[in-house]
Amino acid sequence: MIDQQKITQQAKKIMDRFMSALDKTRKVEAQFEIKREKNIRDEKITLPVNSDFTERMLKNAPTTKDGYICAEKKKW
Repeated sequence: MIDQQKITQQAKKIMDRFMSALDKTRKVEAQFEIKREKNIRDEKITLPVNSDFTERMLKNAPTTKDGYICAEKKKW
C-alpha cells in the first residue's frame, strides 16, 4: 500500500511544476464580448411551429405514457 504522505508530496510537486509552467506562458489581455444594438427580442417575432415535433419526440423515446417521456431516476 502506498503511503498517503508520499502521494500528497508527489501531487504537490506536480502542481508546483504546473504553476511554474503557467507563469511562463504569455498572458492574453483580450475581451470576449458581443455588442448588439438591441439585446431584447421583439415580441412580434414568431417562430415557426413544427406540428409533428411532439409525435416524433415521443416516437423516438424508449418509453412513453400518456404523451410524456418516461425516464429512470438515479440509475447511473
